[in-house]
Amino acid sequence: SCWWWFLLLGCACTILSLIISDILGSTILGVVGFSSFWTIKEIFEQQERVRKGWFPRNPNRRYPWDNDASA
Repeated sequence: SCWWWFLLLGCACTILSLIISDILGSTILGVVGFSSFWTIKEIFEQQERVRKGWFPRNPNRRYPWDNDASA
């Protein structure tokens, strides 16, 4: 699952935003870090919306709640 990449990006950007003394660079890195953490939340919420049937399923993807791996 791809949420690990967003976690690493969020942590790196957040740490760099605290280290960098330039206001503009620090702000941009802070916003990118926060957006990465927010994306993790959205990934799991979208998965829940698909599970509830609110959005169509991707036929090429396996879902953890399926018993049949080919669905």
